[in-house]
Amino acid sequence: HLDYGLLNGLGGHLFRHAFLRGQQVFSEVFADQAITPLQFMTLELVMLNPGVTHKDICAAMASAPSVMTTSLKPLIRDGVLLRERKSGDGRSIGYRLSAKGETWFKTIRPQIDLAEDKLFAGLNAAQRRALLEAVRQLTERDALSGLPETEGRRARR
Repeated sequence: HLDYGLLNGLGGHLFRHAFLRGQQVFSEVFADQAITPLQFMTLELVMLNPGVTHKDICAAMASAPSVMTTSLKPLIRDGVLLRERKSGDGRSIGYRLSAKGETWFKTIRPQIDLAEDKLFAGLNAAQRRALLEAVRQLTERDALSGLPETEGRRARR
């Protein structure tokens, strides 16, 4: 057995493992879809905010512009996501879902509840709520709007 020293008491170390577990669970649940977690989160943001700019998406996802560009390329290529120049600013690009993209995303979107349930399978509902609240506070996301109700989330209360 390895001696982990203080590693398993470090938030950064534990968050890294939690992040990787989240990626693995997402990949399992969405194995039949050509989508990454970052693409899923971006499509959610774009669906709810048509015309959202590249800069705003990067800020919301805590992602470098080049990483976001690489992530969005397949969605644009496949006709899921549309790029549009913002009126009044010829350099600013906004994104919206195509009709095809909206239909596809709305079809796969409910699977996220299964992914979340698998990710938090070791926690009861109160622990899960407390953990999410603590992480929102730690990441200063608690003041941001938008905790949409989904059927799966309502059922867990």
